Amino acid sequence: MIYTRLLLLSLLPLFAFSQTYSLKNLVQHANKNNKNIYAKELLSKSKLKEVDAQKSTFWPTLDVGGSYTHLSQNSLVSPGKTTTGYVNVAMDIYDGGRKEALQRAKEYAYEASLFERKAFEKSVTLDIVNRFYTVKKYQANLHALREKAKDLHAHIKRMQKFEGAGLAMQDEVDKLQAVYDDNDYSIESIKLAIVTGLDNIGLQSGQSVSKLKKSYIKEPKNVRFEPFESIKIVDANVNALQENAKAIDAGYQPQVKVENTYSKMNYGDTVDSGFGDILQDHQNTLQFSVNMRLFDNGKMKKEKEALQYQKLALQSENEQMLSKQKMNFKLAKKQMKTIRTQLKSAKSGLRAATSSYRTIMKQYEEGLVDHVTYLDALSDKSAALSRVKEVAYDYEITKSIYYYYAGKDPKEFIK
Repeated sequence: MIYTRLLLLSLLPLFAFSQTYSLKNLVQHANKNNKNIYAKELLSKSKLKEVDAQKSTFWPTLDVGGSYTHLSQNSLVSPGKTTTGYVNVAMDIYDGGRKEALQRAKEYAYEASLFERKAFEKSVTLDIVNRFYTVKKYQANLHALREKAKDLHAHIKRMQKFEGAGLAMQDEVDKLQAVYDDNDYSIESIKLAIVTGLDNIGLQSGQSVSKLKKSYIKEPKNVRFEPFESIKIVDANVNALQENAKAIDAGYQPQVKVENTYSKMNYGDTVDSGFGDILQDHQNTLQFSVNMRLFDNGKMKKEKEALQYQKLALQSENEQMLSKQKMNFKLAKKQMKTIRTQLKSAKSGLRAATSSYRTIMKQYEEGLVDHVTYLDALSDKSAALSRVKEVAYDYEITKSIYYYYAGKDPKEFIK
């Protein structure tokens, strides 16, 4: 009993490592553990802090400070040593709307960062979907090659018996063996491709993967088009540029500020006037200031115009991106139709290849056809079997691409 428990405990890490994951599991894990997605999240938090910092500029500022002065020659009104401490409170009364514009600009920058993270999440999902079904295609091909290897191995054994009985030539056995060895090399190559694909999926999802569950993408129905996040990002950046232009323009408006400073002084090494202490030991200063830019040779005006040109450039790029997305959306829909037709053709081809192989195999066993004809039929059946699976998985990938160009998140349609 104890040995059984120890055996089970020793196998637990193996079971954990060999856990099978569905496509939905992998995508969900990637959203939580992909380091690049996490980096985008941190950048969004950074932009949010910039918004909070800008909001704080509407509050009064409170400063404290102090100074120490030592003079080598003192006088009646200039003591040799002076220590001063002060408290200053200041507040902008009016700035032409500059702070409001800067706050809105930073809010748009934060909004753009959220869209950027979402766009990156979608790209990671699309990448995992592509890698997932690519591995599935490799696995289907591997299965077909292994089935081919079984048939070849059986016929090699059969031909070896015939050769030993003098009913077949050695070169026929050697030719079958050469095809078997070449097939074995293809199997090893595909196994390497599968391991590479699984490792890449693990890198994107942050989860070690050794097996993949069956997963499908929901069949598209009544899918409505909406712009990419990248287009929304540009829209947000356009709005941010517009607000920054307003902030620059506010520089030509009156700038009104009020501040109050209270100072406390302490003196040493003073000259006695004989009339008591004539130096003040504290002071309160209230200051109200108004400032307005009258001339700067058009500096701020040109800065505003520069931002306006940047805005127009982004808007032009946005129109092109939207047109390209719409084009790819239509093409993806047509591609799905094409692959559905291709899948129908592949299934018909498999039925034909399987039927032909059965007929030729019987003829080959009866000595009515040579090994070349048999090998061609075997290769056709193996290729047809792989083709059906490959096209089926290509269709799943195409569906995810269709949802992507529709502006949707493919992960929402994974079953």
